[in-house]
Amino acid sequence: MITFFARIQKSWIAKLILILTALSFMSLFGITGYLASASNNRTVIKVDNIEISQAEFSYEFQKEFAAAKNLMTDDLPEEQVDLIRSELTNAIAQKMLHEAIIDRTAQKYHISFSPFMIGQIITHEPSFLDMNGHFNKDLFRRVLSDNRISEQEYTRFVRRNLAEQILIRDAVRVLPMPAFLLNAEINADNKRRTFKYVMIDPQNMSVDRKITEDEMKQYYEDFAPSFVAPEARDLSVFYISMDDIAAQTIVTDEEIKAYYDEHIDEYETPEKRDVLQMMFSSKEEADAAYQKLQSGADFYEVAENDAKQSQSDTELGSVSENELVFEIAEPTFALDKGEFTAPMQVEDAWQITKVTDIYPATKQDYAIVSKQIRDEIISERSYDETYKFFNQIEDMLGTGKTLEDVAEAFHLPTYTVKSLTEDGESAQVSDKIQELVQSSDFRNTAFSYALNETSQTMETDEGLAVLRVDNIIESHPKEITEVAPEIQQMWLTSEKSAIAQETADDVLHDLENGDEFAKVAARYGLHLYNSQPITRNESFAALSYNDIQELFMAQIGEPYHAITGDVHLVAVATQDYKNSAPVDDNEKNLARLKLEQSLRQDIEKALLDAYAKDYKIDVKYKLIGITD
Repeated sequence: MITFFARIQKSWIAKLILILTALSFMSLFGITGYLASASNNRTVIKVDNIEISQAEFSYEFQKEFAAAKNLMTDDLPEEQVDLIRSELTNAIAQKMLHEAIIDRTAQKYHISFSPFMIGQIITHEPSFLDMNGHFNKDLFRRVLSDNRISEQEYTRFVRRNLAEQILIRDAVRVLPMPAFLLNAEINADNKRRTFKYVMIDPQNMSVDRKITEDEMKQYYEDFAPSFVAPEARDLSVFYISMDDIAAQTIVTDEEIKAYYDEHIDEYETPEKRDVLQMMFSSKEEADAAYQKLQSGADFYEVAENDAKQSQSDTELGSVSENELVFEIAEPTFALDKGEFTAPMQVEDAWQITKVTDIYPATKQDYAIVSKQIRDEIISERSYDETYKFFNQIEDMLGTGKTLEDVAEAFHLPTYTVKSLTEDGESAQVSDKIQELVQSSDFRNTAFSYALNETSQTMETDEGLAVLRVDNIIESHPKEITEVAPEIQQMWLTSEKSAIAQETADDVLHDLENGDEFAKVAARYGLHLYNSQPITRNESFAALSYNDIQELFMAQIGEPYHAITGDVHLVAVATQDYKNSAPVDDNEKNLARLKLEQSLRQDIEKALLDAYAKDYKIDVKYKLIGITD
């Protein structure tokens, strides 16, 4: 019963389904219809007394389908949407049956959890803790709301997860690993194998005919939804950028001068000097040191020997006059470079200073910095100025002024956007507003107003904008002549793909009949490649991990067909080698982990199957949309 659902194909859709179902309790809520009436709400999955209704299944399907659609960036053809629906239905049925078996087994063995325990788990979940590590109820509700899940649903998930931990996962937490099994896994991982292969790229296929008129018409009918021109709109736009706002912001000379005077320290640098100093507790000690300096002694040596100072204690660094105490400031700044002062009393101590370098004072000219100051003032006022301009625009629009009136008042032009669609395509748009038009906020606004309506003022990162809808071009089917190049390309792609598939089938057929690979490749004009010896954890020709595993399970000479992207690959294993390189501890640990994971998954599935055998299980396939 359970294995009935394990038929998900190896494709990007299958991977998407697995991701969605693995995170199902965190997927989007988005229910568009909770099914019809109670009379039609029949049970679709039953495990003894555990019943899942049609409404519950539909609810889960709508959540997952909404999440799947949100992950898609482009509109998909209807056949691919149908495939997603089919795969999603299978996956959800498998998941809900799994959950029902867990619920029934927990019921059977009287496994339950107190509200206090569930509360403790929830309140200690890191996602719901604030910066101080405390449970935050508002954060808890916000996280659930952001993920469109109710508190009741989340609580059920926690309970079921605990039950599954006890019933299944704990049972296989620690697995004894027989040495012979691990050695077999290591030997299998360490074995190297070479392959011969050909790659059949549809892009390289030759099509020796042209599309017929009947085929053109058939494609036009079959793919009609793809040939519909979306609704488009012609717009007039008034846009005032932050640069425009800055240009129209008035800053007087008096304001610039006041700013200059207030921040004078930023524009003037006082004279600075590199100063050394030594300090003594008595005048006699200071005089003795001064005599040594006059005799040519080194300042650092005298400071070290007489004042007992280290080099760092002796160096004051680069200082201005006002950074020194007043008793030594003036005498020190009266020195020339290389000179030192006589002992100077500073409270109860005596100091000698020396100047080792002098940096003259600098001052930026007012005329040079005034433009910089003006820009700084405008930057500081940007929020207030933008708000003022915003209010001015809104007031003008509120009194019936047109978009052109507003533009004229600010001495700016209006811009024209032709045939803008909701996805941002347009036939004509000025470079000035190209980035603005591409923003989702602008496009949402453009398609929120009726014909001849003027929008409210929009705030953007780069300025303010107002638009008017001048014309609406309704969605309509494109003429076949208009989409002819697109149809021809679709047909050509399909033809090439069919030829590539046919070629791959022919190559496989010939190889299975015992033909030599080199002759087969030459027969179809294909290049025959030889891979390097690889292990099952390596790859070639961009093959997936699963493809490599299957290639290693195949017999030598047995052909294998894989598809990577649009390219067909046909390969055969040619020779096995024992890897002469010793297996290090990391490789052994990797093999152990992989084997443990594989065994754990197999045992967990076997446990679930064992539990399921004790129950009467009924699945209404047709009611949930599974008819095959």
